[in-house]
Amino acid sequence: MARAYSPRPLTPGVVTIWYRAPELLLGTKYYTPSVDIWSAGLVLAELLQSTPCLTGETPIEQLSLIVKLLGSPIPNDLAALSAMGCPELIRWRRESLASGRVDNIERKFQADTSPETVNFLKGLLKWDPHARWTATEALGTGKSRYAGIAEQWWKESPRAVDQELLPTFPEVRNGMNLRKIAERSGVDMEGRAGAKSGEGGDYIFDFGDDSSLKRRAKRPRAK
Repeated sequence: MARAYSPRPLTPGVVTIWYRAPELLLGTKYYTPSVDIWSAGLVLAELLQSTPCLTGETPIEQLSLIVKLLGSPIPNDLAALSAMGCPELIRWRRESLASGRVDNIERKFQADTSPETVNFLKGLLKWDPHARWTATEALGTGKSRYAGIAEQWWKESPRAVDQELLPTFPEVRNGMNLRKIAERSGVDMEGRAGAKSGEGGDYIFDFGDDSSLKRRAKRPRAK
């Protein structure tokens, strides 16, 4: 989220519309951190298909695309949204909400991924904000049955790499021995840009007085 969460009225105009949760699209000012869980689900969906999942240009169009993906909200979902004080809910139900649509997540993603990934997406993408997994559950570290489902996804291959091997700009690893980390993980570092001292980008940042990484002057431009 753009600011620290607190249980007070907040602006609904947050998050790029393609990744905006249903309760935000319906104008509530009393949302929770679960809006970030929704966004994370759509980012994962985008990674799976190499294209944005829901690309509406207006809140109503975006809600229509959500209906096509998740199916029509059931009465319990609508009751949860109503309890959150969504001011656009009544008009949306009266004028635009399609009824009887079925959940299409499995049909849309089963060809590109595994059943565990589909279950993971279903946990993140739910109409009812209170029914979405928490961040702890999504990481597979909680004690609920949902955490157990998420854990199966995290154990799939390919496994997550060491944090130190994730790309950064510039490729400076805070003084850590990148080559040793790579050897431990079985990663071939030959030819990797910026892997050796003195190679790579135009800058090296100073991470403190005790750091061995000193700031390099900017290269002069050719005249």
